[in-house]
Amino acid sequence: MEITIMSTLGLSLNSAGAAPFSAGPMAQALLDMLGRAERALEIDPRQARVFLGQASRLLEPAADSAQARDAGLAPWQERKVLRHIGDHLDRSISNHELAEVVGLSISHFSRRFKASFGIPPRDYLIRSRVERAKTLMLDPDASLCQIALDCGFCDQAHLSRLFQAVAGVTPSRWRRQHINAAAA
Repeated sequence: MEITIMSTLGLSLNSAGAAPFSAGPMAQALLDMLGRAERALEIDPRQARVFLGQASRLLEPAADSAQARDAGLAPWQERKVLRHIGDHLDRSISNHELAEVVGLSISHFSRRFKASFGIPPRDYLIRSRVERAKTLMLDPDASLCQIALDCGFCDQAHLSRLFQAVAGVTPSRWRRQHINAAAA
């Protein structure tokens, strides 16, 4: 019966008749429950369902940990990252730096950030910089070159390229439209 379960799962025994992996206590308990369910299936289907229910409960902690891996940042982590981004938007901010702020590895941070905000950290930074640039551009006396530097862009060309990608218009055109709208 254990062989039937293993073959159903696509596993096979090695030449010594043992599973090719070292099954831990959880895996062994799961195999035991599935074996009991298989034996009871023809004799007492109701009891087989009980064994299958017990086997599925053994798997619940694994499902919970998989969901935790796919979950976003905790609320306190979101606040801390957003505060850090807002406070340091005028300079380069790496994913490594943001991950350190909340005590996660870069890969975990990136995955959780995207789960929380729907976009990768780099895209969020670019959008945040563009939004700050829009606010600063409402001052007609502020130069685009200085705005670019104040928002963490390398130069005005960098601001223009990313601004147009995000906003759909050049910074100059956006500025004219919004300053004219404010004057009207």
